[in-house]
Amino acid sequence: MTENITNRHGDRIRLGQLWTDDPRRGVLRTLRVDGFTGTGHLGARAVCTVIRSHDTDTGQVTEPGRVVSINIDSLHTTTGGRGYRLAAVDDPRPSF
Repeated sequence: MTENITNRHGDRIRLGQLWTDDPRRGVLRTLRVDGFTGTGHLGARAVCTVIRSHDTDTGQVTEPGRVVSINIDSLHTTTGGRGYRLAAVDDPRPSF
């Protein structure tokens, strides 16, 4: 089984990583990367479990456990708010 994969932006996606929705969205999910699927016509995809969901309007937090499949090129921070952010990194140094 592949333990990591690099997307077209140069981001290395690894098993066990946590990614969050861009904070400008109304519902912020935390996703855990559990595996990868083939490269079919849609490209490689990360199979993730939604381990936490936070509705910024109501403050409600849930732990749904739902499994989702996300194109690995989407696991990247974008300026338009459509991407994801790496929630936990291997490097303990703070980023500024």
